[in-house]
Amino acid sequence: MGAAIPHIVLLGDSTIDNKFYVCKDELAIIDQLKMKAQERSWKATSVAVDGHSISHIPLQLTKIPQDTTHLFISIGGNDALSYMQRLNTSVNNLGEGLILLNEIKKEFEEDYVNMLKHVSTLQIPTTICTMYKPNFDNPKQKLMCEPALSALNDVIITEATKLGIAVIDLKTIFNDPIDYANAIEPATQGGLKIVENIIYVMDNHQFTKKVCAIYAKINK
Repeated sequence: MGAAIPHIVLLGDSTIDNKFYVCKDELAIIDQLKMKAQERSWKATSVAVDGHSISHIPLQLTKIPQDTTHLFISIGGNDALSYMQRLNTSVNNLGEGLILLNEIKKEFEEDYVNMLKHVSTLQIPTTICTMYKPNFDNPKQKLMCEPALSALNDVIITEATKLGIAVIDLKTIFNDPIDYANAIEPATQGGLKIVENIIYVMDNHQFTKKVCAIYAKINK
């Protein structure tokens, strides 16, 4: 028997399920990926749902096709947004602020580790993604988010390293305002960057070795 036809399945939130945020005459991420996949006689499916959080991934896993060969997961943005109000908490000094940030990080870590345990039981080659910086108009809001997002992305990379899985570094890839449809969702250009990196990982990552590698293919 020959090798199985690659079937890429996307899981996550609106970072993947961006069909409501692109213009009517433009392609959502899954549509762009399907076009690229068809060129190679591969298959592509998305079970990602706009608005979902880390806790929804086990539910999404129940919906993946039986012939899935690779999982690509981008999740955590809505969890990060839920922490934003806490960034306005008054503290007496920087040390207390760092303690608060660490508490948020630990909550995120617990949820993310639990999610990856569910994913790992399927023993399907998996790639996860860091979270890109939000494109907020408010400069103060941007500054508040950056250290918090760095802390949460540290969790993602650390857990990927422990499990030996690939990471697509969206925080590096999203480097242009037109990557965004609004403050937090990918526009067509941002979606294309995600798709190009998925294809690059498929072509270059050695999944069988179970070694973490971080990918950020940026066209210049």
